[in-house]
Amino acid sequence: MVSATAISSILLLFAGVTAVFFVINRQEHVAKESNRVATPMIGMVSAGKEGPWPKCVGMDGTKCCNLIEGHAKDVRGNCVVVPQYSMVTMDFSTTRVRVFVDEDSVVTRIPDRG
Repeated sequence: MVSATAISSILLLFAGVTAVFFVINRQEHVAKESNRVATPMIGMVSAGKEGPWPKCVGMDGTKCCNLIEGHAKDVRGNCVVVPQYSMVTMDFSTTRVRVFVDEDSVVTRIPDRG
């Protein structure tokens, strides 16, 4: 027969392992939260900016740029048609829209500011 001391030792061991698990899990969660980077809220109604433009997917790239420039006055002259696998700069500009197109000049991604 198992003694009461053995049972209590097993229960204490289980409680200790469970507590350590929750502490480690909490520390990982806090670390993930502290590494989060705030991203700008572009295209929101409160920001007064238009975009993104999901209805452009499947359109001709030039027609899409004309549509975007007609709706977003601050983007005029900065809407650029780009081949879909082209390298582009990583800087962020709220007055620029890149329209990625395939070989047939059909929009492949939802255009957005940046």
